[in-house]
Amino acid sequence: MSEITAKKPNFLQALTSSSALLIAVWIVALVSIPSAQSYREQLASGTPANKIATAYSGMSTSIQIMMILSWVLTSRWLRTLHNSATEINPTAMRLKLPWVIWSWIVPIVSLWFPKVLIEDLLAAKGSEEAKSLIGKDTLTWWLTWIGFALVNNFEILSALNAPAGYVPIRPEFAIAGACILTASYLVWIRIIRALDS
Repeated sequence: MSEITAKKPNFLQALTSSSALLIAVWIVALVSIPSAQSYREQLASGTPANKIATAYSGMSTSIQIMMILSWVLTSRWLRTLHNSATEINPTAMRLKLPWVIWSWIVPIVSLWFPKVLIEDLLAAKGSEEAKSLIGKDTLTWWLTWIGFALVNNFEILSALNAPAGYVPIRPEFAIAGACILTASYLVWIRIIRALDS
């Protein structure tokens, strides 16, 4: 019973933080539409670009905060699963325990290590439900997550060396990112539930 009690809060934290990230992304995406218009109006009225304030500017940091929170809470839960899997079978996991945390942020390997980690955890789980997610579902989840990250980063990078008069708030990128993250989330919650069952 103590094992179940210790495991459930981590599962719920991973699920809740993932949901909170998705909500934050959608709120910022929806706020980007009137904020882009407000930015244009303030720019047209002669306000210097570095003095323009919009709701989007203030709220966009919530995405980074929620990403960090989700990374920390989900990594804690995945560490528990990794430890359980390697206690039962020391060769069940291709990645060592430190990669549970660092695989998400280390350049280059972050493009495939998290997918490997999740697939190994699903395989170690051993249930038919978990095994059925390996392949098409994990690939869909991972490609949509990478797609969201690319769209999000492209929006940030496009604003860095922008010409004068450029509106750095791009609703088309924000909404596209939110849609892609929604697709990722729909598969991710199935993966979370299969790992927790």
